[in-house]
Amino acid sequence: MQLLMKVTDALSSLLMVASIVLAAAMMLHVTLDVILSQFSPEPLPGTVEIVSGYYMVALVFLPLAFVEKKNGHIHVDVIYSLLPDRGKTVLDVIALTFSTFYLALLTYRTWFDALEKFEVGEYSMGMFSVALWPGRFFLPIGCGLLTVVLLLKLIRRPFTNEDMVVESSDMTAGD
Repeated sequence: MQLLMKVTDALSSLLMVASIVLAAAMMLHVTLDVILSQFSPEPLPGTVEIVSGYYMVALVFLPLAFVEKKNGHIHVDVIYSLLPDRGKTVLDVIALTFSTFYLALLTYRTWFDALEKFEVGEYSMGMFSVALWPGRFFLPIGCGLLTVVLLLKLIRRPFTNEDMVVESSDMTAGD
């Protein structure tokens, strides 16, 4: 169990770094496109397709597991904070069960969609042809790792609330 947790920590950190690198690449790409459009009648070919088919998808799905490990997803705890510890545990187990199930289904479906797009060789239909199928794999990768993180939390939650605590140094209300 500890080994699996270390592996998911490492993978979620790696995907977070990848999304940071892709965010920087997107900023450079779009900036270059804007600058070049001032000097040329033609924009940088494929910018819209690459931004929407790769960068944005990666920025949304790759860091999901990392954010979950840090308990950084949005949560509303108006009633939750009033519950006794046992009530919090029950509610956490229910939420983790539903979340794990939903993300497992999403991973399953997006994996087969990505494989289908890979097999047909999905490309954009524009002035500049961009292979879109590789970006489809960001969804099952991000959702799959999030599913594993949620499953590990679900297994541990009846015994400890360690995975559910938001560290004040990592996430604060003012962030």
